[in-house]
Amino acid sequence: MIDERTEELAAAYVLGALEPDEIRVIERQLEGDAELRELVRSLRSVGTLVAGTAPAEQPPAALRARLLVAYNEDTPSPATARRGARPQWLPWALAAGLAALCVLFGWQLHGMRSELQARQGRIDVLNHVAEQLRNDSENLRQTVRTLQQSNRLANIRIAVLNAQLSADPKALAVSVWDNERQSGVVVVHHLKPPPKGKDYQLWIIDPRYPTPVSAGILPVDDAGDGRVDFKARQPIQSANQFAVTEEVKGGAEVPTLKAMVLAGA
Repeated sequence: MIDERTEELAAAYVLGALEPDEIRVIERQLEGDAELRELVRSLRSVGTLVAGTAPAEQPPAALRARLLVAYNEDTPSPATARRGARPQWLPWALAAGLAALCVLFGWQLHGMRSELQARQGRIDVLNHVAEQLRNDSENLRQTVRTLQQSNRLANIRIAVLNAQLSADPKALAVSVWDNERQSGVVVVHHLKPPPKGKDYQLWIIDPRYPTPVSAGILPVDDAGDGRVDFKARQPIQSANQFAVTEEVKGGAEVPTLKAMVLAGA
């Protein structure tokens, strides 16, 4: 199992933030550690997605106006140009243009650094979720990675739903909710199929509503595994928690709290 220090080095390695001696250390570890290589590949995939979603920066409108004023003040009149006067304004215009470019690049670099720090925080959250699931099956871990890479990071909410019944302690689910698209994906593992005449129903807990909002039926196969794309029956402002209950066939209007089988935030 990879310790926390090695995970931090791997993340910094992917971001290009290590010193040369640290790079040599992590690359030696990569040669003999398949699990560490897999972590680096996963971080690079997430980093590629983050880079692809960074918004294009636009310079302030006032900057263009200042450049035009400076250019017009230094530009000779047409009459002077026709007399063959030497364009004395040219060096100053070039200097002003270079100075403006420096300001623009510095402004963009500051914005990119702030965005990178924010997105690194989101990557750390995703890595924490992956660590919680590390001891489960490889199939579930791969599903989480796929969900992390296929959803936009800025608007998703990831929740781990743990078993609520002692009779089914191995049950586990991961819910990924995209608040902007008002849709999500839930993956369940090791949940016993419901009794005859019953269905599992997914609920979203949003503080703006007095009762949980139904997100539809959650089917599972004979092995207790399932995956379903879902939408809430009402607009969701803040998906604080998720829960799964055992209801009558076809689902219920309000959840049966005493029949809750999974819950988490």
